[in-house]
This record gives sequence, C-alpha cells and structure tokens, in this order.
Amino acid sequence: MSKKQPNRLAQLIDHQAFAGSALPRSLADNMRLYTQATNEVKTLLVECLPDEILDTCWVVGLTTEQLTLSVSSMTAANHIRYLQNAYLRILTEQSITFQQLKQIRVVVTKTPAANASFKEQSAPLTTSLKSYEANDNQALSQRTKRTISQAAKHVTTDKNLKNALLRLLND
Repeated sequence: MSKKQPNRLAQLIDHQAFAGSALPRSLADNMRLYTQATNEVKTLLVECLPDEILDTCWVVGLTTEQLTLSVSSMTAANHIRYLQNAYLRILTEQSITFQQLKQIRVVVTKTPAANASFKEQSAPLTTSLKSYEANDNQALSQRTKRTISQAAKHVTTDKNLKNALLRLLND
C-alpha cells in the first residue's frame, strides 16, 4: 500500500514527510558523477599531487572540456593552477572520462568535503570542534527559542524529542 500524496495546500511538513529523505534525482545523479570523477582524478594524480592536497581535492563540476576541483587552501589551488598543463596531459592521456578536457578550474572551500572512502582530516575537524566549544556556553537567542518552542509544540509528535526540546529551552 503506497502513501497518498498530500494536496498542494497541505502543510510543508506533510510534503516533506511524503518526500522522505531522498535527494532529488538530478542531485543524486550529479553527486554520483562527481564522486566517480573524484575517485578517478585521485587515482590518476596520486603520484603527482602531494597527499595534503590530494586528501582535500574534490570534483565539484565537470563538463567535457572543463574540470572544476575544490581544494581547502589557496596554496593548494595555486599549486594545481601552476601545474595545470601537466595535470591536464595526464588526465587526457590516461582517462576516457577526461580525454576532451581543455581546462582545470580550481575553487577554494572553507571546509574540505568529508567522505568515508578517503582519509579523514583531523586538523580541520579539531579546529571546528574548538570553535564549537567556544560557542557552546552562549545563551540561545529569542528567535531560536521561539523556533524550538514551535517545533516542540506543533511539529513533532515524538514525546521524547518534545521533552528534550523543552529541556533545551529551560537550560
């Protein structure tokens, strides 16, 4: 028996519940494509790129002629840009996926993407945990308290979750 789809006037929460937690097909397809391309790039460039760059390097865009890589530092981005022609030659000669590639574009992201299939980055994680601990003792704003209160009263039907949210407000 399948769920009945809510009508267009239904509450947002009803639409979200019906949709489940699956990503839209186009996003899931792009994610799969970028993950495969990342694995291939890392395999092909394992001998060329230093480990600290390779560990934080991710494919975030791909067309037949342009590959967009994400790295975690300006130094890594400059390194890849400086040796772009050498990397292009390796990718185009050793891969069917990248054989028509003409350009490598590099973007710097604040936090590297995390993926269980590669080594985890402990330094960025430690830094983010320290910043979280620094903010841990700050009081909740009135807006945040109001949002949590509304969620506890109107959104959730789980008693344990409702009690936990209300305890959070009282702390």
